[in-house]
Amino acid sequence: MKLKLTPTQNLCVGFLESGFEIVQLDEQFYFVKGDKRQKVLPKTLEALVNRGALEFTEQGDYLLSEEFVAHRKEMRSMGKNPTQH
Repeated sequence: MKLKLTPTQNLCVGFLESGFEIVQLDEQFYFVKGDKRQKVLPKTLEALVNRGALEFTEQGDYLLSEEFVAHRKEMRSMGKNPTQH
């Protein structure tokens, strides 16, 4: 898994972490939550899959990978407990 994400990819992960779902309408993908909708490019989703942040399920859904969620959780806990020098 490549851990370095572009700002756009990081934004997409943030949408998913905050409860948005990815929905495909015709050829276009959107992050959807309630009545809010944000367009996302297919190449961005593909890049996130290639970097290991997203998984494409057998049901045709995009989900954050377990490995990536564990990595994010670890990084956040390190940020809250900085080591003392």
